Order: sequence, then C-alpha cells, then structure tokens
Amino acid sequence: MDREIIIAGHGLAGCVLAMTCYRRKIPFRLIGHAQTGEASMASSGLIAPITGRRYVKAWRVDEFVPKALDFYRWSESLLGSTYFFPIEIVRFLTHPESKKAWYRRLDDPEYHQYISIKHYPELDAFEKPYGILTGGYRLDTPGWVNAVRRFLEEKKLVERTESPFTIPATNDQRWISATGAIDSALMPKIIPNKGEALIVSMPEWRIRQVVKEEVYIVPLTQDSTYWIGSDYAPWPDHPGPTDASKERMLSSIRKVYNGPLEVLDHIAGIRPTVNDRRPLIGRYPGKEQGFIFNGMGTKGTSLAPFWADELLSMIEQGKTLSEEVDPGRWIHRPDFGKPENL
Repeated sequence: MDREIIIAGHGLAGCVLAMTCYRRKIPFRLIGHAQTGEASMASSGLIAPITGRRYVKAWRVDEFVPKALDFYRWSESLLGSTYFFPIEIVRFLTHPESKKAWYRRLDDPEYHQYISIKHYPELDAFEKPYGILTGGYRLDTPGWVNAVRRFLEEKKLVERTESPFTIPATNDQRWISATGAIDSALMPKIIPNKGEALIVSMPEWRIRQVVKEEVYIVPLTQDSTYWIGSDYAPWPDHPGPTDASKERMLSSIRKVYNGPLEVLDHIAGIRPTVNDRRPLIGRYPGKEQGFIFNGMGTKGTSLAPFWADELLSMIEQGKTLSEEVDPGRWIHRPDFGKPENL
C-alpha cells in the first residue's frame, strides 16, 4: 500500500492538496492548526484573468483557469453545494494611459475571451468610461474550505492539533508543508502580507459585477452583501484588523456609493507572498521526504488546483516541476525576504 502523505495546513492550499489526493486516491492525512489571521478566512476568492493598469494576462492564466474550473466543479459535486461562481469585473478607464491600454487589448485576438464591450445602465450612470473583464471567477473561500474540512472530518482524514506542525525527525514519513504565512518557522522564505476587508450591507448598490476602484467591491451570495477590500501590509505588527484600514476602506466606498451602509464584519488575513510573485512548490530543502506548497499570495484560488496536481505527480511519479516555482531558487539569497524587495 502507498505510504500516507501528511498535509500540514488546512487553509485553501492544504484543502486543495487534500482533495486532489482524495481524487487521485493517494493516502493522506490533513493536519490543521487554527490561528488568528488565516488568509483563507478573509479571502475574496477572486480569479481575475487580466490584471494591472496595462491589462495584461495573469501568469499562465490560460492553463490555470480551466484546471481550477474542473477542480472546483468536481469538488462541488462531492460537497453538495455551489461555491465557485463566474464573474465580470468592471474597470473604470479614468486614466488616459489605461484607456489606451484597454483599447489595444480590444484589438488583440489573444484577449478576446477576457475583454468585453458590454455596457450596463447602472454603470453608465457613473458617467465615466469603463471596461468589462470576462472569464473571471470567485470562490466562496471560507465556505468552500469549511465544507472541505467537514467532508474530510466525516471520513476521519483530518486531525485538529493544538500546536503547529513540526518537521519529522526521520525520513520515513512523507509530508507537505502548506501552512501559509503564519507559521514562519516552517516557511522562512515567505513574506507575511496582511490584507483587511469589510463585509458590508449596501442595499442601494445595484451592481452585481465586481467593481475595481480604490478597493474591490465584490457581491456575495446574500442580497445586498458585499466584500470590500483589500490593502497590503507586509511584515505586519499583528494579524488582526485595524481601525485605520477600516476607515480607508470606508472612505474609498463613499467615493462611489452614498447610500445606507452597515459594516457586518471586519476581517484580516496574512497572505503568503514571495518577492518574485511566484509560489514556492517542490522539495523542502534538505528534507528527502518533505515538500513545500506555499507562497501563492492573492492568487491561490487559481494557482492551487494546477500546482497541487503537479506537486503530487512529482511525489508519486517523479515528474519534474517548473524552475519558476522551485523553492531552491531562493535558498541561498541573503537578500530574500527583506521588505524593500517586495
């Protein structure tokens, strides 16, 4: 019988790994240690195929999105509910350069599936130019992660612990560290990067697309309820929400919405980020049976299904992973992880 793989970390990354093992019939055990600041519990779960002010394709998006769609739809069939939703993203073209970049993309065949000339009356009311990004998705990350935990607990494949995972002293146990940014002892090359978000009720906001302005305004499944965020705070002093961030987000909302607003929740999560914006996936340095699955930052929803399958193919079949994600690329870099390099 194949040896069991221990997966340390029961957030999005660990749960995707666990469900991929389950799908591939690889023996595993998921170990979870609840901590304040878990990124999965604060995540918007957005997959934006086009990013930045120049509206460029996200890294390998044409490979990652179909894999993510297949994986989350398969998982929903087991979990018995829907957690993965197609979305459109509104980008206001207020800067002349962004407007030029947008129209260049409209003429580029490689972007046709992601760029739209759609118009909506509720957006026209802003009286400023905008574009619609298509082909995006949103995962209800907290809902999906909690559903996976329950599913695996029923099958006795989850172990909740009171203390963080420790690396086995011997080489007879296979394990994967997917602990995110909180457990720095296991992930010394990860930059912890805090994001904060508000869950708000805005009954007079009628737009059901995701709106990207100073903040993201993301419609949730409940009527009139939205996820608002997020900001970036590398090397935060503490993992919890701050009043200053809350006030900045509320101020940004008021620039586009003046109706009644109620703050239902204020949440924060510590994202695991990497200097070169590529994850750390592969063999744990110096550990024959240890592996890393981390550093996906804000893009874990789209990256995790693809790279979970790739990592397990490496472990089970000896497949070679891309050098782009090799953890060894940073091991001997003394400047890695300093805030000024972010």
